[in-house]
Amino acid sequence: MKNIKYLLPVLTSILCLSGCGSSAASLDKSGLEYYRLGNYTEAADAFDKAIIKDNSKAEYYIHHAFAYIELGDYQSALSKIDSALELDPNSQEAYRCQGIIYIALNQYENAIASLEKALDFAEGFVDQMEFDILDYRSLAELKSNQYQKAIDTYTILIDIGYKPGEHHFLRGTAYLMNENAEAAFLDFDAALSANDATYERYLNIYTCLSQYGYTEQAASYLEKALLLEDKKQEDVFSKGKIYYYLGNYENALTNFSSARDKGNNEALLYLGKIYASQGDTNTAFITFEQYVQTGSVSGEVYNQMGIIKFNQGDYTSALSYFETGLELNDLNSRKALLYNEAVTYEYLLDFDTAAAKMAAYVAAYPDDYAAVRENEFLKTR
Repeated sequence: MKNIKYLLPVLTSILCLSGCGSSAASLDKSGLEYYRLGNYTEAADAFDKAIIKDNSKAEYYIHHAFAYIELGDYQSALSKIDSALELDPNSQEAYRCQGIIYIALNQYENAIASLEKALDFAEGFVDQMEFDILDYRSLAELKSNQYQKAIDTYTILIDIGYKPGEHHFLRGTAYLMNENAEAAFLDFDAALSANDATYERYLNIYTCLSQYGYTEQAASYLEKALLLEDKKQEDVFSKGKIYYYLGNYENALTNFSSARDKGNNEALLYLGKIYASQGDTNTAFITFEQYVQTGSVSGEVYNQMGIIKFNQGDYTSALSYFETGLELNDLNSRKALLYNEAVTYEYLLDFDTAAAKMAAYVAAYPDDYAAVRENEFLKTR
C-alpha cells in the first residue's frame, strides 16, 4: 500500500489553528506534535485525553483516527471516524480518512464510496485537499482492478500538474495491467523525465515490468539508473538494490555494507540474502537475526530464516519461522510462507496437516501448477 504521506500536511495546517484555548485543545495540539515527530502511540494517548476533556469536537476524533492508522489499528480508526461523522456529517476530512482506512483494509469499493463523498463536499472549490482525495481514489481504483477508471483519474491529476512524475508512473502501471504496454512505456519514460525522478522510481518500474514478464526492458531501466548521481544518504541503499537485481553482488555488497554502516537496517535483509545465495548460510542467518533485532521485521526475513533451517534439516525450527512470518500478515511474502509451511509439515511426516495446508494454498493460488501436483500427491499419503 502507498504510504499515507499526505496526512501530515493536513494535520500540520490544523496544528497552527488549534491554539491552546482549553486543556482539550492543548492536549490535541500536543498529539499533533507527537504525530509530526512519528510518536504515534503518544499521539493517540494525547488525542484520547483531549476527547475525554471535550467529546464535542469532530477534529479530535479524526486526529485520533490518523494516529490509529499509523499504528495499524484500522478498526479503532474506523470507530473514531464514525464518532466524528456523528458530530459532523459533512466533514470532508472524515470521509477522506475513512477512505484511506478502507484502502488499508483492502475494501476498495467502500474506499471509493467514502472518497467520492469527500469530493462531494468540495462544493466547487478544488485545491490541495481535493487533489489528494483524487490521488487516493485512483489508488483504490487501481487496487480493485478498475484500470480504465484509474487511468482516467491519473490523467486528471497529470493534466492539472499534481505530482506528474509520480502519477505518470502510476498511470503507466495501470496501462500495463490493462494490457497497453505501449502507453505504459511512454508513461514510464515521462515519469523518469520528471524533476523528482529517483532511484526508487527506477526500481518501482523495474519491479512492475518484471512482474509482467518484461524482464529485458526492466533490466534496461536499472542500467539507466546507474547513471544517476547520488544526492541523498539513502541513495547508497537504492543503488545496492539496483546492483542486487542486476546480479552484481560484489557492488551490491559494497553499497549495502555502506548503507548498513550509516544506519539503514533494511540493508541487513539484502546482505543476508546475498550471503545465502552465495552459500554462506551461517553468516546469512546471523545477519537475518541482526535485522530482526532492529525491530525491522517482515515476512520475508522469517521466510529466509526458515529456508536456511529447512535446508539444514531442522524442520521444527523452520516451521516456527514460517509460522511467525505468517502471523505478520505480510502480503508480499504470504504466498512463499504458506507453501513452505505446507512442505515443512510434509517433511515432519504430518501428512494430514500438510495435505490440508497444501489444499488451502492451491485454493488461494490455483495457477501454481507445481503446488497442484504436490497437492495431488499428498492426497495419496
